[in-house]
Amino acid sequence: MRKTLLLICLALTACVGHPADDEDIIDGGGSGSVTEGSAPSLLLDFTATWCVNCPRMASAVEEAARLRPGSVFPVSIHFRDDMATPEGEAVAADFGVQAYPSLIVNLASSGLITATSTDLILARMDATAGLRKGTCTLDLSLDGSKLVALVGVSEAGSYRLGAILLEDGVTAPQTGAGDDYIHDNILRKILSGSIAGEDLGALESGSSVRKEFSIDLNSPGHFRVVAYVTDGNLVQTVAAVTLP
Repeated sequence: MRKTLLLICLALTACVGHPADDEDIIDGGGSGSVTEGSAPSLLLDFTATWCVNCPRMASAVEEAARLRPGSVFPVSIHFRDDMATPEGEAVAADFGVQAYPSLIVNLASSGLITATSTDLILARMDATAGLRKGTCTLDLSLDGSKLVALVGVSEAGSYRLGAILLEDGVTAPQTGAGDDYIHDNILRKILSGSIAGEDLGALESGSSVRKEFSIDLNSPGHFRVVAYVTDGNLVQTVAAVTLP
């Protein structure tokens, strides 16, 4: 009877509103997993200030970024705390996130990660990168209050462009990490309207398309925009620009 009750309790801790269970957490150092010139990846980090294990996922993402410099683009999507947004919580619902922390790499919903493992993150980055189409380029620039994105593709197909406004350097209490925890990569607004991005239509091989997004900032802070190109299923490439 005690064993049965224990199993039931462990199952309940992985539900919405509770941090991921400690038994599902694997600490990985990423040793031996460095790949030169690895493809850029978008990491949706579903997190919350009340989540005791969320700082461990953030640390795993930071370690992945250290091992793959310039290739890791995290987006912290908060749930039911002071940094949560309706857009972010809608994204969590769309991907069926039920445990915190959780991580999705390159919008591949079948590969949701709940273990705080750098090695697992790197492995998922490599697996999704291997499924990409031909070379896809994304150049970002700022023109006043507008983000200008230039997308180029080497393989014909239908593509979409996503853009997310992020804020860094927000100090707020974090369960499991103290009162002066610094939160980075916070989703503030999905500029493209949805996480799936805006439709760029069917592009021919070797073609390019220009897209603009308005950026309306009414508060001081440290902001960036992360943009990414998808084929409707998987992220093909990612880029970022810091706002002045």
